[in-house]
Amino acid sequence: MKRIGVVWLGILACLFAVQMASATNVMNSVALPSAEGKLVGSAFSSDSSRLAVVRNVAGSETSGQRHVLQIVDLKSGRELAHADVLNGEASYLASSAHFIAYSPDDRYLLLATSGSDVLSILDVGSLQTVKRFALHPDAESRISLGEGHRYFRGVVSLAVASKTGIFGVVTHDELRDNEVFIGSFASGQIIKSWSLGRGYAYTELGHISLSLSDDGIRIAVSVLPYGNSLPKGFNNNLRLYNSGNGEMVKSIQTDDWLGQIMILPGENILASRIDTPGLFSKKTCIEEWSFNTGTLGSQFCDKGRNVSVALAVSLVAGRVVGFAAQIHKSFEGNVYAASGRVDVWDMKSGKLIASSDEIPRLGSYIQISASGEWVMTDQALFQFSPAP
Repeated sequence: MKRIGVVWLGILACLFAVQMASATNVMNSVALPSAEGKLVGSAFSSDSSRLAVVRNVAGSETSGQRHVLQIVDLKSGRELAHADVLNGEASYLASSAHFIAYSPDDRYLLLATSGSDVLSILDVGSLQTVKRFALHPDAESRISLGEGHRYFRGVVSLAVASKTGIFGVVTHDELRDNEVFIGSFASGQIIKSWSLGRGYAYTELGHISLSLSDDGIRIAVSVLPYGNSLPKGFNNNLRLYNSGNGEMVKSIQTDDWLGQIMILPGENILASRIDTPGLFSKKTCIEEWSFNTGTLGSQFCDKGRNVSVALAVSLVAGRVVGFAAQIHKSFEGNVYAASGRVDVWDMKSGKLIASSDEIPRLGSYIQISASGEWVMTDQALFQFSPAP
């Protein structure tokens, strides 16, 4: 009997090893074409064939900072085109996150910089700017709030409706209200805007965001409470608006701080937390909420890890992507390290179906191609290959 038990343990160990091997093999890292500079933003084309990458290139004392937009063919891995963009952008914004999104017809690229008040629309064929405008005309009059601290009024999140040429932007203002702007690729103009009220936009793990329904009629926004006293307020921190008139349709009061969000069909929404759990609390997961009932539904978790900050969804492939981290905090409660891995779940079953190798630092954003085949993090591109 003892010998049989040993044999069974060996079989189980082998099965576990096979499962782990297949899980680590399905997220293959793919090298990007060699290029100068630090990657500060990226976006997949709507047809999942190309990847747009923005790199910050530190110049000499005379040339200053540059930004290069690079278009990569995903099938061949080759660079299709590149061009200098954002000429004249302030040097203190050079290494900030750059938000990029393709229009649904892949004719245009929408480009914005975290902390900048300017939106740029580029022609994909020529990579030339066809429209550039400030969201707040008086943004250039921003003042200094102290040595080394400039007055922040600018973009913190950007999204595009997948089936119509409508885009949305959330801006943060340190001294005034946060705002939502709705724009159109066809007109190259802002067609509606409204206030979200006062509130913070960032935590040490992430920032607020917005998501548009595929037809652009609905827009969801995550907001943070204003003030830093206990207990924290979470009133209406997940909101659904009519993008045509700016009226709030529904809201949900959750018990945590939410960052990245994604509207699903049927007015459900996926949300990723940007606060850290206490020492003895449960690990965080990506959560699915219902605007119709205001209740929490399914969750996407990774045992022993906190799934937070970054979130992306492929509705076509039925896949949810997130970053599962081992968060390390100081005695004061501040996060000083957050290594982890990229996880992929089946949207219907909630089952974890793929994971990347360990990544030494926190993934602050994740994107997945519409086809569900490609996943992009801050500095790495992965290809999803079904396990054999």
